[in-house]
Amino acid sequence: MTNKQIVYLCLYFIFSIVVFLYIDLPYLGQLSLIIFVLSLGLFLLTNMPAGLSAFIALTIGILLGIPEKILFESMDEHVVWLMIGAFIIGAAVEISGLLDRLIHWIDNKCHTENKMNIFLFIIVQIISILVPSTSGRAASMIPIYKAFASRFQSNQKYFSLLIPVLILMGANLTLIGAGSHIVGIGLLKGQTNETISYVDFIIWGFPFGIIMGVISLFIIKKLFFIKNDTGSESSFKEVKSKHKPLSTKEKKTLLYLFITISLWITESLHGFDIAFITIAMSVVMMAPNIGVISWKQGLKSISWSLIFFVAGATALGELLVSYKVIEYIQKNLYGYLSQFENINELVVLLIIVIITVTSHLYVTSHTTRAVVFVPLFLLFSDMFNLNPISVVFMTLIGTNYCVTFPVSSKALLLFYEQDRKPFKNIDLAKVSGILMPIYMLIMIACYYFWWQYTGLSLR
Repeated sequence: MTNKQIVYLCLYFIFSIVVFLYIDLPYLGQLSLIIFVLSLGLFLLTNMPAGLSAFIALTIGILLGIPEKILFESMDEHVVWLMIGAFIIGAAVEISGLLDRLIHWIDNKCHTENKMNIFLFIIVQIISILVPSTSGRAASMIPIYKAFASRFQSNQKYFSLLIPVLILMGANLTLIGAGSHIVGIGLLKGQTNETISYVDFIIWGFPFGIIMGVISLFIIKKLFFIKNDTGSESSFKEVKSKHKPLSTKEKKTLLYLFITISLWITESLHGFDIAFITIAMSVVMMAPNIGVISWKQGLKSISWSLIFFVAGATALGELLVSYKVIEYIQKNLYGYLSQFENINELVVLLIIVIITVTSHLYVTSHTTRAVVFVPLFLLFSDMFNLNPISVVFMTLIGTNYCVTFPVSSKALLLFYEQDRKPFKNIDLAKVSGILMPIYMLIMIACYYFWWQYTGLSLR
């Protein structure tokens, strides 16, 4: 054990003692908070696989008193099955030959820096409007990432960061951009009988999402893009030989992809969850005679480390809700905010922006952030006689930011767990160190120059 790790361990023990002595929570609430921080520390500060860090923390928690069912129910999450299906569909695209064909297309069409970035930006914006899940959008972009990473090998880090960050910024574009939007608007409707329509959300969110997408592209390009990367000659020669008519397997894969995306887009019409659709289509792609890959190939393609981490991290996050840790944070935050009586609009705006944008640092689940902060800020709006629609919309936009850690977003995790881990935690933290304050400033600027004139005035 290194000196640095010993220091971290000592700090963790001090934190644990403080939690048990001074945090007014039941024992299981205190324990949930401590093992959640343990999991985060193992993931961020060691080279331990992501899945192992989460399950070590869960196992320790169970030994100390947390119910065993938490471990067994950790796989009972939609996002877990969505990712399993997405990995299998990605394998079908690769094994069928479509990935090589896409690489060849990139060789011909995206051979300059500007064309490459414009293509990526536009395709992510289109997918962000069509596919109602950040995890689903990330899964659908994996083949494109692999094509670019293969063609421009020295820029793998650049693409692995750019694509998921653009996806996260694209969550601001529409009402279906994130599941938390639906949750937040449902809470708004239940408490105030007000709502935000699909068109309203586009009017307010679309300009902000596009601006943040362009800024994200510029920042990540400045930090990580390596110029004069024209791709490896061997890759170019390899894909040249693939320029031939579509094979039967490729046609089948294209058809199944079209059906999958169509079912994703029409989720509100047929009622089947996006995770079920993904699993069902992945099963079709592995089925004998009609499929494009074998059962063995499909299972081999799944990143089980990522699956176990998502399952474990989700279970740890739910512990914070079940054992009142999140409620404790809510009460203390509300108590602090209630000290202010007459405050001007800018201070109100700053409170909403700073708390919501930084919320991903201590509440890792996107939906949980909406569940925690929308009711809190609805109370806040009632306390200071604010427009509840404006408060909820800005709360949702603020909680959409989750770039600092891979654990904060399933989209980031999906790219983080690609072969040879294309980027490190420090790379993401570097991006967020620049992007997070800009995100806050653009929220404030959008309020003063757009939102308050289009029906979102706080007062």
